[in-house]
Order: sequence, then C-alpha cells, then structure tokens
Amino acid sequence: MSYPAFEQWRDVPLPRVTLSIVVPAYNESERILPTLAAFAVAVSATGEPWELIVSDDGSRDGTADLVGALPWANLRVLRHANTGKGGAVRRGVRAARGDLILFADADNSTPIEELPRLIAAVRAGAHVAIGSRAAEGAEEVGKSAVRRLVSGGLRRVTRLLTGVTAEDTQCGFKLFRGEVARDLFRRGVLDGFSFDLELLYLAARDGLRVVEVPVRWVDAPDSKVDPVKDSVKFLKDVLMLRRLHGSGHPRGDGLHLAVVTAYPPGRRSLNEYGLHLSRVLADKPEVGHMTILADRLPDGQEAADAPNVRRVWDFNDPLSALRVLLALRRARPDAVIFNLQMASFGDRRVPAALGLLTPALARAFGTPSVTLLHNLFETVDLDRAGFGGNALKVKVTRAFGRLFTRALLGSNLVATTLPRYVKLLRDEYGAQNVFLAPHGTFQLPLPPQPFPEVPTVMTFGKFGTYKRVEVLIEAHRELLTRDPRARLVIAGSDTPNAPGYLAGVQAQFADVPNITFTGYVAEEDVPRVFSDCTVVAFPYNATTGSSGVLHQAGEFGRGAVMPNIGDLADLIQDEGYRAEFFEPEDPQSLADALWRVLSDPRQAAALGDANWRVASSLPLSDVADWYLLHIEDLTGTAPGPSPRAQEAQA
Repeated sequence: MSYPAFEQWRDVPLPRVTLSIVVPAYNESERILPTLAAFAVAVSATGEPWELIVSDDGSRDGTADLVGALPWANLRVLRHANTGKGGAVRRGVRAARGDLILFADADNSTPIEELPRLIAAVRAGAHVAIGSRAAEGAEEVGKSAVRRLVSGGLRRVTRLLTGVTAEDTQCGFKLFRGEVARDLFRRGVLDGFSFDLELLYLAARDGLRVVEVPVRWVDAPDSKVDPVKDSVKFLKDVLMLRRLHGSGHPRGDGLHLAVVTAYPPGRRSLNEYGLHLSRVLADKPEVGHMTILADRLPDGQEAADAPNVRRVWDFNDPLSALRVLLALRRARPDAVIFNLQMASFGDRRVPAALGLLTPALARAFGTPSVTLLHNLFETVDLDRAGFGGNALKVKVTRAFGRLFTRALLGSNLVATTLPRYVKLLRDEYGAQNVFLAPHGTFQLPLPPQPFPEVPTVMTFGKFGTYKRVEVLIEAHRELLTRDPRARLVIAGSDTPNAPGYLAGVQAQFADVPNITFTGYVAEEDVPRVFSDCTVVAFPYNATTGSSGVLHQAGEFGRGAVMPNIGDLADLIQDEGYRAEFFEPEDPQSLADALWRVLSDPRQAAALGDANWRVASSLPLSDVADWYLLHIEDLTGTAPGPSPRAQEAQA
C-alpha cells in the first residue's frame, strides 16, 4: 500500500480515467466506509488512473450523506430511488468514464486485492472477467452449508436453462471492457438480484469471451442475501430471461449475415474496420446471427475468438476464394458483406486478383453479396502503394485492375466510402448497383479529453509505402529547436509490402530525441494513443481510400496536419473535417503546420472540436442501418420501403 498515492488520488481530480469502480449501496452506513477506504488505498497504489462511484439505491440510513461527506476528488455519489441492485449498478455504469468498469459489493466480500487478476484477464483478451467462487483455486471463507447447497443447485439449473457456462454467475465482483459494460447494461432489463445472470446471458449470446477468475471470498456475517427466498426469485428471473431475450437461434430470428474481412488480432489492412462493422451490425435488432469469415493468423499467433468467428482464408493464398465459398456454403447466411480493398487477399498479383473474384462467385452460387470497396485501382499510385515496377508491369497491372474492378461489380451491390468513387464507377463502368456508405466513426464519441501538457505529435497506421515517417522525423527535429519538450509518437507497424521499414528508420534516426515507436497498437490501446497526443500527423505522399485514422482523430477530438491531396482532400470537402495543410515530402512545411497547432492551444482545440463534431454526426452504427436497408431490399425480407428508406432515397 502507498499512502502518498492515496493522498494524490484523493486530492487531485483526474481528467481521464482508465478504471471505474461502481459500488451499489443500500443501507450500508455501518460497513461502507471501511470498504471504501480499503478500495481507495489499494487501487491508488496500482498506479491505475481510476474513479470510485457509489450508486446509492434509495438508502434510508444516511449512506449517501455519509459517503458524500468524504472530501475525495475522484469519488462520486449517485442518489436515486430504490430499484434494486441491478438498477443501482446500471446507473453507475452509465456514469462511468473508464475503459474498464468493475462493480463490487459494498461488503468487500471479494477483497479488492483480487482486482489485478481480473484486469490481467481482460487485457489478455477477455471481454468480461468475473470473480468466481467455484473456479479451481478459489477460496471461500465462512460460507454456510445451506448457501453451498443452494449455490451448487442453482449453477446446474442455470446452465440447463440458459446455456451460460460460468460456474459462478452471482459473485458481486465483475470487470468489463467499458464499451461491453455499457452495451450489455443498455440492453439488460432486470434490476433485481439476477441482473448478473442477464449480463452473462447476453454476453454468451453475443459470443463474447467471459473468463472466470478464481478469487478469495469471505461471507459477510450480516449479508442481506437470503439463500432460499432469493434463490426462488433467481429461478423466476431465469425463466423471464428466456421470455425477454428469446431462446434457440442466437439473437432471435432476424437476418443471418456473414462478413468476409481481415480481423484482429491479425494485422492486415481493414482489420479494425471489419471488427467494428461486424459489431455494430450484430447489435441491430434486424440481425439474428452474425458469422465472420476472417483471415487466418500467422504461425505462433493465437486469438481468443468468439464462436461466430471462423478463420478460413490465408493472405497470399490463391485458393482463398474457394475456401471462402466453401465456408459460405456451410454457414448458409442470408447475405454476405465483403470488407475489401484491392490488396485484401494478397500483396502478390495472382492471389490478390483471384481473391477479388470471390464476391461475384458468392452471388453466382446463390449468396447475395454486398462489397464494401475502400479503394479503387484507378485512384491508387501503384509505385507508392508497393505494386509498382517497370512501365510494362504497371500497364499490365492497371489493365488487370480494371478487369477485376468489373469482377467486383458482379456483386449484387457495391458500396464505396467516397462520393468520387461512386461517380467514377457509374461514369467509367456504367455501374448502377453502387451506393455511398461513408466510413463512419467506430465508437459514439465521448467528449474530447484534455490535451497533454507536453506538446505531442502522433502518427498512426501501417508504414513503408505511401506512408513514410522520414519527413515527419525531420520536421520533429526542427520542432525541437522551437520547443525541446516536443514529443513524436509513431504508432503502428510496417505495411506487409515493406517489412523491416520501421526498424530501419529507428536505427537511422537513433540520434533524434523524444521519439517513441509503439509497434502494433492493439484495439483496446487505441483510445490511449489518440488521447495522449496534441495533434495527429499524416505524413502521406499519396492516398488509397477514405482515411480511418482521420475518423479516429475526430472521434477523440484531435486536429490533423495533412497534405491536401487525393482522398484526404475529399474528406475535408465532403464530410467537413478540418486540418492544417503542408506540402507533401517537405519537412519545413510540415514543421510549420505542426507548430501552428502545437504553439496555439486555441487552434488545437478548434481543430479538435470541429473534427469531433463531424465524427459525432456519423457513427458507424448509423451507416450500418443504411447497409441493412439495402440488404433487406436485396433479400426480400423488407415488407416495403420504410419511412427511413424513403427519406434516405429522397
């Protein structure tokens, strides 16, 4: 324990937290203060930026006033009428700001010292980590024989009726990824004793990874749980779950969609987009089941994939099309969405080209197909994108590019992310099956976080072809003469076409201070990387489609410094993003543009706020509705044009 760490947490408000702890409380005045003290000292010592939320469920013994009198800067008390423990936790989760959210009982039956083990489980890939009194290695102290007997019986019944496999659903010590907690509590309806089970029931139906972590548990002598009465209520709630959320086919009887995409933790292009597109589609009430046909991982790399993720094709495998078609035949979806760019199936010409036949073949074999095409051959600088060579090879590649663009147009529908692409396909190819589906923002943006005290430039992506960082490092060298504190963060990895590129750059510029190379950034670390910078730089000399990085900069309220070229210019014009511009490959121009943002907090805030407002106006969830309208029309599942469709068409 570290009392100075506690004092700092107690006295200094944290603008950003990574962990929120929610404590539901009902008439807990006699024991809540020792619990909160234990939480405050133990968690402060971990170095995790955190907040404590006590959700008072209409206590009549002054619990809320007692806690509210504590002069702790990072403690909040929520007061509301009595609804039950589930309702109290739900209100706390809604108020929580953390990337991780724990709810823990006010009696500290599971000692707070068990928390690091749950955090490790989530950061290792779990969506939910639950403290378990039944997992191997758990320790129970003071539990009565009656409670042991009742608990064992309830576990068996629960597995039989709900399919939830967790051995202990009711331990009041559960940790969630923040976005998972908010989604599950948004959909949950139970406010009473069984709300934990409902969360796990929904998580299981969504295919989320739930890990049981053995914990030490001490039965509080004055526990409010009546093992018999509360067990009867629990069984009634189990049956209610089946009525509320259905049983049998996952997520009801809606559409069965398949998505063919690169998928994390694989590191191929569009993997993050595939993850978020699949997520928002699966959340739609029109979708009953989602099957993700993903790329296989390199040897030695493992993934804790959900049951609906099937890894069936390989990058640079000429047989990828056949493997995807066989998987579609087994899955038998109502429709399939292909999340593609021209090099999705390989960076060698033959496997890349053959893979692009897959959407048309899927349609030919009876599966309605929608292709989301993030770039076009006609707009790609092949030399800078890694597909160059001598003039004859480039000419042949262009010719085959047009041929395979026509093949992609053999999909039932083709979506593109930029209006210019829609116009090009209609004008040059006569395509009538093309529609605009903007990139969208992955998450519903939260209010922008404060800027770091040290001026920090960050660039994000896969580097080595048209995204090269030498010009940015030279600009950083110039910025250090203006402010020696300036930092540069190069977040990301090599593009498959340029293996070893970043390692070479790091060695070449080893003498330049204040540069951090993060390597590959896992999905859960993306918010931190963006929030810890002042401005996002785009050291590009060409573009190959709508920029996901610019949308993420907007999501986190950060300004951009970029060249005014190609698709980046389109995003500025079409969607309203704002940026400072520089001349491509000119370090001095880039340094000047960066300095205009770093030296003026008002300019940094103005750019960040403008981009945040654009990002907030078009979340990917809204874009997914547009896909579903087209798919319902394509599959004949829509009863007729809805008001929303008529409005969109108008």
